[in-house]
Amino acid sequence: YCLESHLKNEGEITVGADRRKKAEELIINRIMTGYLIYDGERAVGWCNAGDKTNYVPVCEKNEFRTEDDEKGRVKILYCIDIAPEYQGKGLAGIMMERFLSDAAKEGFSYAEGYPFTDRDFIWQYHGPVRLYEKFGFKLYRECPDFYIMRKTL
Repeated sequence: YCLESHLKNEGEITVGADRRKKAEELIINRIMTGYLIYDGERAVGWCNAGDKTNYVPVCEKNEFRTEDDEKGRVKILYCIDIAPEYQGKGLAGIMMERFLSDAAKEGFSYAEGYPFTDRDFIWQYHGPVRLYEKFGFKLYRECPDFYIMRKTL
C-alpha cells in the first residue's frame, strides 16, 4: 500500500497490515481518493487521484508547487497501477477518462499528473508521458525527476 503521497513518514510504516490499515483510514476520511478497476471480484487497477491540497507531502515540495494550488482548483492523478497481465488493454485510458470527467464535473480548473522524466524507468507508477499526451495534457514544467503535465478543464 503506497502512502507516499499522503504521509511524510510513509517509510516508517513497514508492516503490510499496518500500511493497509493506514490506507483504509485515509480512504474512510476521504483524504486518499481514487478509482479501482475490477475483473470480476479481483481489483486489477488503482488510480490515486484527488484534490491536490490533500497531498500534503507533494504540496510541501517546491518543485510540485504551482500558482493554482488552492483547494478545489487542481485535481491530480498521483499514481496509476495496472496489474501486469492487464497492461496494454486500455485500462489506464479508461481510468484517465473517468478522472478527467469527474474533475470537470467537480469544478476543478486543472488536472495534473507527474510522469517520470526517465521514460525507461521500470516503475512508471505515475503513468507514462504518452498517456498524458494522449489525453491532451501539456508540459507545464520539467523537474529533475518528473514532469508536471497539466490540462485545463
